[in-house]
Amino acid sequence: MNNRSNLRAYSLLVLSCLYVSLLTLGAAVADEHGHEHGNGHAHDHEEDEADESQGFKLSQEAFKNFGIQLRKAGPGVPMTLPKKSIFFGLQEKNLYRYRGGFFKRIDFKTLTKTKTEMTVSSDDLQSGDQIATEGLGFLRIAELAAFGGVAEGHSH
Repeated sequence: MNNRSNLRAYSLLVLSCLYVSLLTLGAAVADEHGHEHGNGHAHDHEEDEADESQGFKLSQEAFKNFGIQLRKAGPGVPMTLPKKSIFFGLQEKNLYRYRGGFFKRIDFKTLTKTKTEMTVSSDDLQSGDQIATEGLGFLRIAELAAFGGVAEGHSH
């Protein structure tokens, strides 16, 4: 592995540990008091949902702290995205779609590409959907934590 790969692996490890720590702390506070406390505001319990058909949700704190950025998509309409919007797995590449508060990894077709951007289309997009353009490493970690491994339909 080169230094860049080592740095990426180390960064994902640190994010994983931080995510697990946050989950553990939230669960401990919820167990101790029968409900969760935040910074003077109520915690929305639906934020912790995961459903293999819809995807997984993130708390607003995680959304903000890990710099998740979104870009509006159109239904079946090709869209141009920065290449960093694409999650590259071992045997596949996907986008993270955001719909109704849920993130889900979806397939897409590459129509054109340059050094920095790709024009893509996907049958998995509807009007109002958004695509994650930043924070993909954290989204992958959250997906693994939510589903205990690779999400159904994406294992090879």
